[in-house]
Amino acid sequence: MYIPIPDLKQAQNVLVVSPHPDDAEIAAGGTIALLAEKGAKITYAMVTDGAKGGLEPGFSEAQVAAIRRAEQEQAGKVLGVADIIWLGFQDTEVPKPETVREPLISLIREVQPDFVISLDPWLPYEAHPDHRRASMAAVEACLFAGLPMIQPEDMEHGLVPWQVTGIALALSLKPNTFIGIDATWEKKLEAIKCHRSQFPGPTWDMFYPLILAKSREYGSNANARVGEAFKVLTTTHLHVMVDTWEA
Repeated sequence: MYIPIPDLKQAQNVLVVSPHPDDAEIAAGGTIALLAEKGAKITYAMVTDGAKGGLEPGFSEAQVAAIRRAEQEQAGKVLGVADIIWLGFQDTEVPKPETVREPLISLIREVQPDFVISLDPWLPYEAHPDHRRASMAAVEACLFAGLPMIQPEDMEHGLVPWQVTGIALALSLKPNTFIGIDATWEKKLEAIKCHRSQFPGPTWDMFYPLILAKSREYGSNANARVGEAFKVLTTTHLHVMVDTWEA
């Protein structure tokens, strides 16, 4: 590959774009905690509040949203997240990426991250539209945030164009970066367990062996016991670059 892959482990200011509460912890919690421990500032952009993700009947959407917001705040504290921005899109009804990317472009210009972490929008068989649309919006926002002719009204609010160094896409079929998270594995698990509405006992008992197996697989590629995997790219990789699949 002609264009070098940036080093996620050197990130100092990270914006994490998550479709729902719990997605960031599941996909990248160990890496987020590791970066925070090294002094990086971590900001979450939470696209939805997960209001339709309740597992128990009898709760209203407002009640579920309040529960999930509180769980996410608790999980963020475990990992060392500095701030959580709630974008306010409707759970299960996230609109097309060109709509979601607008606030994300402004947020990138405000936060000025060197890295953005999100999910890989090109994951095959991903049926949840929020995952596809939110993560694609994150990628598109990274591509456009550095262009002054895109959303020029941002300049009226003191926001200047900003070019991120790298985009790290978790849950990718083609990862190129493996991060050992032995030191933060317990934090990752603790943060996931903060989402009690999503992982009651039987659900956690089913889910944990899967996350452990994948984490061990990724860890073997990072000379670690457990790890996380990402497709890390620059914005240059995201436009008319036929080699990006193999990057």
